[in-house]
Amino acid sequence: MVDSAKKILSEKPDLNQTLFNWQSPSHPYKKRSRLFFQTVAAFTFLMVAIVFFLHEFLLIGVIVSIAFVVYVINSVPPINIEHKITPLGFENAGRMYRWQELASFWFEVRLGNEILVIQTHLPFLSQIRTVIDKDYKEKIKQIIGKYLLFVEKPPKSFIDRLTTWMQKNFPLEATN
Repeated sequence: MVDSAKKILSEKPDLNQTLFNWQSPSHPYKKRSRLFFQTVAAFTFLMVAIVFFLHEFLLIGVIVSIAFVVYVINSVPPINIEHKITPLGFENAGRMYRWQELASFWFEVRLGNEILVIQTHLPFLSQIRTVIDKDYKEKIKQIIGKYLLFVEKPPKSFIDRLTTWMQKNFPLEATN
């Protein structure tokens, strides 16, 4: 009886074990030119002027708020955070997401950074996005692939398609 208990305990994985960990910026970041911020300001001014003549003053507040968020996101550099893959789940910046809460994963490129995207079952958070080093991509794919489904071509929502179209047709700064 004692030998079988030892065998069961030795076969059980260590749930505190870290399978892989890395540090990365909290979000994709690209230093923006002055032209980018001038374009955002001009577009904001134009929208506010149009909405002002329609007497939709609440909408002016929304437009200015969105412009402020765009300014903050593009002017404040990200901080470094730690990510861990364990037998229990994926830890992102100190928050553990259990494998049961997660559905699938894929990789994207945004602003020249490789991004790991994990789809969740959580009602308040549909995706977890993490910047990764290109050298870690295969290792992460191999480890997370044991727990989650890898999606080669991720599903695109209406907002994703609209954002891609807007970025392509209305660039806010000159492309090199």
